[in-house]
Amino acid sequence: MPHRDHPASVSWASLRQTDLCPYEWLAPSVCYTFYSSSRTRPARRRKGAMRTIIRDFGLVVGFMVCAECFGQLVWKAFSSPIDEAVSPQERQALLALYEATDGSHWKDHTGWLGPVGTECAWYGVECAPRGNGQTAVYALVLFENNLHGTIPAALGQLAHLESLHIFGNHLSGMLPDALVRRWRLGLLDVSAEGSLLTDVSEIDFESSASALLCGRDRIVLRSDGSAVFFTERCRNTTPKDRATFCEVKEGRILGMEFATLALLVEKNGFFSLQRNYQRNITDSLFLSTRVTRGAKTYEVVDYAGGGPFELWVIQRAIEGVASSIEWEKTKTLAACPRWDGSKSPR
Repeated sequence: MPHRDHPASVSWASLRQTDLCPYEWLAPSVCYTFYSSSRTRPARRRKGAMRTIIRDFGLVVGFMVCAECFGQLVWKAFSSPIDEAVSPQERQALLALYEATDGSHWKDHTGWLGPVGTECAWYGVECAPRGNGQTAVYALVLFENNLHGTIPAALGQLAHLESLHIFGNHLSGMLPDALVRRWRLGLLDVSAEGSLLTDVSEIDFESSASALLCGRDRIVLRSDGSAVFFTERCRNTTPKDRATFCEVKEGRILGMEFATLALLVEKNGFFSLQRNYQRNITDSLFLSTRVTRGAKTYEVVDYAGGGPFELWVIQRAIEGVASSIEWEKTKTLAACPRWDGSKSPR
């Protein structure tokens, strides 16, 4: 028969938490553990064994108390809004964002347009004390919140902003210059579509080995996050079969990869490079890099590694981004599409 105080004979619903836990912060799971552990020990134990049990039980309960209570304290510390008001300039910047992106139709606009002093409790606004009794906005978390429109220049007045998460909305144009400069300097963490950070809309990189039948690859990356990878394949139905087909992979570029790549392309002077670089070698590799910026496409062709170091860096960076893409579907075509050189302005 079970012990009269064993949990098997006493339902948890019939127990009062105040009987077991005089401290209101002690979680019910801890109370139940204490109750079941303290009521199921046989009456007669050797002294050494009892010390071991008490020690082990103390460690378990101590750990659970820390996990339950300390975790709650930490959560409260980081989730509690700052009560102090932000500066008038920062409040105006937030109001401008709300107005420019159709705030009344956001999925969640709790608290927005509230009275002075409530800004840090508005949905998506995170604040931190800056010293001398001042409070500032350090993060905006508004991803997938149905923002429509253009981010206003006034948002650049958030001088202490460290994180801006606006990915998955319906925004056009680019971020204000002040925010783009801070992102380029590594002072602002941005989660957004690439088109909000760069005027580069497409990067097209093609490689072709002159001595190989099936040695052509082409990767097309776009600022909307889409990516297409074309690979020329040999059919190989017989040893003498020279027929080819095109394997096409479609996927998405991870995170801020495109915007970062576009910045690297610009920093390495791509738009001021020569159109052609080559070395006097019979059979080697053709590499063509095409970048579309402001509706104009610029192409640089590199044969046999004749280009400068900056071009090599750009080529390897494009290949690196391509290797991290999440390919979602694959199909085949009779032939891989070729680039239309008439788009190049040079």
